[in-house]
Amino acid sequence: MPDRPMNIMKSRCACGGVEYEAIGAPITSAICYCASCQEAGRAFEQLPAAPTVLEPDGGTATVLYRKDRVRCVHGREHLKEYRLKPESPTRRLVATCCNSAMFLDFTKGHWLSMYRCRFPTDAPEIEMRVMTRDRRASVDLADDVPNYRGHSARFMMKLLAARIAMGFRSPNFDVAEKSG
Repeated sequence: MPDRPMNIMKSRCACGGVEYEAIGAPITSAICYCASCQEAGRAFEQLPAAPTVLEPDGGTATVLYRKDRVRCVHGREHLKEYRLKPESPTRRLVATCCNSAMFLDFTKGHWLSMYRCRFPTDAPEIEMRVMTRDRRASVDLADDVPNYRGHSARFMMKLLAARIAMGFRSPNFDVAEKSG
C-alpha cells in the first residue's frame, strides 16, 4: 500500500507575517458561544485594523488540534498573549503585525483551538456548536450540525481520544521566540 501524503493545514495571520502548520486530522471543528470566547472576540475585533474573529451570530469558529501536531513556521516574534484574567489558564495569541487572533491555548490541556478564519483554504467543516446556552438571545441556530448547550459528551470524547493518542501528555506550547 503506498504511503498517503501527510495532511498539512496552514494557518496564517491576515498579512502573512505569522504562519502555523497543523499536521494530520484535527480533533474536531466547532463553533463556541461561551461568554469568554465572545468577550475575547469582541476585544480582538476592536484592535486597530483587526480582521474579524466572531461569526455573524457571535460564535467563535475553531479547529482543535493536538499541541504536538502544531508548529510555528515563521513569525513567532509577532505573537502576543492575551488573557481575560491574569490568573486564567486560557491564553489567546494575536499576531501583532496585523492584529489577527491566531488561536486559544488552554495551557493545562493538550490541544489548541485554532481560529478557523485563519485557515485561508480547506478549513474543516464545522462538526458541532458548543456552549450555545451563552449565545445572544436573538440568535436562532441552524440544525445543520448538532447544537449543544454545554460541552457535549461527543466533544469531551474527542478530546479524551486525542489525549490517549498522546500517551496522556499535556505538552507546553511555547510561543516565545527562541534566542540564539
